[in-house]
Amino acid sequence: MAGSDDAQSCPRCGSEGRVQGVPAAYLAAKATRREEVGTGDEKKVTIIEDNSALAGALAPAPPEPSGESTGCWAGALVLTSIGTFIWGAIAGNWFDRDSARRFVPSGNGDGRFVVDSAYPALGWVSGATLVVGLLLIAILNRTDAVWRRRTEAGRDAADRIWSAAWYCGRCGTVHFDGEPALTLQEFRTRVWGAGGYGDLVRKQPAL
Repeated sequence: MAGSDDAQSCPRCGSEGRVQGVPAAYLAAKATRREEVGTGDEKKVTIIEDNSALAGALAPAPPEPSGESTGCWAGALVLTSIGTFIWGAIAGNWFDRDSARRFVPSGNGDGRFVVDSAYPALGWVSGATLVVGLLLIAILNRTDAVWRRRTEAGRDAADRIWSAAWYCGRCGTVHFDGEPALTLQEFRTRVWGAGGYGDLVRKQPAL
């Protein structure tokens, strides 16, 4: 574990006061902000965590995929499907087509029966938006499952290496006891490689 006195000196620049364990440097580089919405009993408080560039570079694993925008689209499509279905069912009398038949009088006292449109287009729109919305939800769930499979199996091994390292705030390098300093990219390669997801380093460089 990062904590022995001989590791307090950076092997690259010789600094001592700016060296701290990677876990401590990682937490120090993260920031939280508080957002408040509403007042009184309806007041909602949300704590949002922001990662700086350094926190992202020192992360022991790839970040969890963000599906916020996709999730919003999926929710909007499902709601559109429900709304369109209700609209079509009411306007088109889908469940009571007999009531769609009505008598239209003519000017000479006669008349004829007409059948109002069932608005089939609304049914197609409702079905299509529901399918697409559910498909997006399935994609989100699959993406999350793939990420968890890739990172959870080797996370303990990655954390052991990650927590044993030191970060120098003066020259921006990472080192292990008795070893030369590493760049942030080299450190990420070593940690992520130990976790079994080293192939993601190229796609997600440290800086």
